[in-house]
Amino acid sequence: MKNKPDWFLRLSPLGKVPVLKVGEAVLFESAVICEYLDETTPPSMHPPGPLAKAVNRGWVEFSSELLVDLYRLMHAGDLADFAQRCREARMKLERLEQQLGQGPFFNGPEFSLVDAAIAPAFQRISLLEAVRPLNLFKGLPKVGAWSQALLDRDSVRKSVVPEFPTLFRDYLAKGEGYLGRATVG
Repeated sequence: MKNKPDWFLRLSPLGKVPVLKVGEAVLFESAVICEYLDETTPPSMHPPGPLAKAVNRGWVEFSSELLVDLYRLMHAGDLADFAQRCREARMKLERLEQQLGQGPFFNGPEFSLVDAAIAPAFQRISLLEAVRPLNLFKGLPKVGAWSQALLDRDSVRKSVVPEFPTLFRDYLAKGEGYLGRATVG
């Protein structure tokens, strides 16, 4: 996505993926697309009730911020920056630990939009751990169990191409930051 084609940039006002075209309308931003799909494809992946839905929507946004933290971690320029980015991601995971109940998913036994939103972060953490141990889940048993429950789901595994781990590692290795140098070694 470094050399985005013009047709894509005309569709995506922010130049980011994903983008969903519905007729002539263009939807962008993951959370917006997920909400649209949830509203148009029953059954809903939100819990019932306006308050529970609003709480879940907040945690979907929180998941997006965790993904931003991980992106910054992946592109940290040096060890000090990398360590700071790890602390920021860890703080978010600690907040999640406090929020989680019995599991195995965010709202208990039912897979929800919060689970779908955070699954990419857990996939990336798992792959980053293979490059360099981060210990982001150390002392966070609920988050660790939640991550594993999501990574074990067929729908999560199939949400990326089979060669995603190799592509991800190659992406890191091509980076000019701290992890890129660590990946090459």
